[in-house]
Amino acid sequence: MTTAMSKPKSGLKTKKRKDLIFYICLVAIPFTQFCIFYIAVNINSILMAFQKYDSGSYVFSGFSNFERIWAELSHSKVLLVAFKNSFILYAVGLLIGVTLGLLFSFYIYKKLPLGNFFKIMLFLPSIISAMVMALMFLYFCNEAIPGFFRSVFKKEIPPLLSVPDNLLGLHIFYAVFVSFGPSMLMYVGAMGNISDSVVESARIEGASIFQEFRHITLPLIYPTMTTFIVVGVAGLFTNQMHLYAFYGGGADITVQTLGYYLFKGVFSGSLSVRELPYYAALGLALTFVAAPLTLTVKFLMEKLGPSAN
Repeated sequence: MTTAMSKPKSGLKTKKRKDLIFYICLVAIPFTQFCIFYIAVNINSILMAFQKYDSGSYVFSGFSNFERIWAELSHSKVLLVAFKNSFILYAVGLLIGVTLGLLFSFYIYKKLPLGNFFKIMLFLPSIISAMVMALMFLYFCNEAIPGFFRSVFKKEIPPLLSVPDNLLGLHIFYAVFVSFGPSMLMYVGAMGNISDSVVESARIEGASIFQEFRHITLPLIYPTMTTFIVVGVAGLFTNQMHLYAFYGGGADITVQTLGYYLFKGVFSGSLSVRELPYYAALGLALTFVAAPLTLTVKFLMEKLGPSAN
């Protein structure tokens, strides 16, 4: 009897061991990727955040760089404005960019008139050089629109990007516009995977195209929408709003974002190696803010998301 009972226990232990091995192998892939593409790539920056440049080399300085960040937040207008602009850019992208992206994608998915034309126009900024797109937008704002008012309304208006009050709004508009391409392709692809039988059943029940969008399409592509929103949160502090393509390192303070502030400080060449530990510390501090914020948004999106009824 003891032998008979020991066999099932032995088999259970073997199954648990196999399950554990499978779990380890499965987790090893993303863990290895994290170690290589985050820790290994950024280890020098992480260490530099606790150093300072002194007499030709970097030496340990404790939390002095983080103390400087707090001082900058308390007294520097540049960093506070960059924080504000980054959140405004994300909010506009979330409320207007995602909404319009979904509507444009649904229009294309339903193969309504000029759908293919809109698909090309929305994706075009993603394949044209960023510098070319910036030059086109500069010409449109500073030459085309004033010329239109001059010829049609006989009214002189200044170049739009020369007016300080216009800068932030115009650059947010440009950033949202050029972001439609990738999201549109993903949304249209997700909508294309919706079963035709589900759509046909809704039509038989008398659902209008707007009801189909709200009650069928949105719930079934919700995971794709969640992905874009969560990725947007993760990139909240790295989005430079394409400012470097317009101004290089000389963008006006009123339009700078945190992404541009970091990018300019590290890559513009205008700062000496003495400043690199400060920017490394700022990047690390923003990571500690962005990581829990991203996980929280992901949890809320999954918890409060709609169901397909």
